[in-house]
Amino acid sequence: MNTDIMPREKAMEFGISALSDVELLALVIKSACKGRNVFELAEEIIDLSNGFGNLLTLTFDELTGIKGIKSAKALELMAILEISKRLSKIDRISEPDLNNPGKVVDWLRFTIAYSEQEEFFVVYLNRAGRVLRHETVFKGSRHGTSVGIDEIIRRAILLKSSYILVAHNHPSDNVNPSREDVILTDNLSRAARMMGIDLLDHIIIGRTDYFSFKNHDMLK
Repeated sequence: MNTDIMPREKAMEFGISALSDVELLALVIKSACKGRNVFELAEEIIDLSNGFGNLLTLTFDELTGIKGIKSAKALELMAILEISKRLSKIDRISEPDLNNPGKVVDWLRFTIAYSEQEEFFVVYLNRAGRVLRHETVFKGSRHGTSVGIDEIIRRAILLKSSYILVAHNHPSDNVNPSREDVILTDNLSRAARMMGIDLLDHIIIGRTDYFSFKNHDMLK
C-alpha cells in the first residue's frame, strides 16, 4: 500500500482528529522525494522544531534546508501555521477571561511567545472589561526592549480605557522577571493609576511557561 495516502484514508474513516501529529503533518506535505517518505519528512520537521508544539518557530530557511522541502512547500507549510495562529487569536480575543492569567496566556502565546525578539503587548479595556484594542507596541532585540510608559498611557487615554493588561515574551523561555521588569511594572502601575487606569496584570510569556505579576502579588 502507498503509505503516502494512509493519513488521508484514516482521516476519511475516523475523522481528522484521529490523526497523530506526524500523520497530520504528512497529510499536509503530501509527497516527499526519492528515497524518503512523507512520514520521515514529517518526523524530521517536528524534530527540527524541537516538538510539534514549536512548529511556529520554524523559519523559511530552516524548512528549505530539509531535503525534500522546496520553496513552494515551505511557504505552504508556513501559511497553514500562520492561519492556525491567527484563528487561535480570533477565538480567544472575543471574550478573554482577564481574571484568569492562565487563559490569557493561552491567547497571548500565539501572539508573541514564538517571536525571536522581545515584544511588549498591551490590551486596552473599557470599564465593562471589553477589549477596545490590543497591539504590540514595542519590539526589541533578544537582549531586551525599551518600553515607553508615557506612550502606553497616552494610547489608553485616547481609547478611554479603564484597564490595561500588558505582557511581553522572553525568547529564552526563562520567564523569571528581571529587575528591569519589576521596575517597569511598578512605574507603569503608578502612572496608570494617576490617570484613573488600573493595571490588571503584567504577564511574561515563554514558549512553555509564564509568569504573572498578579499571581505573585507583585502589583502595587
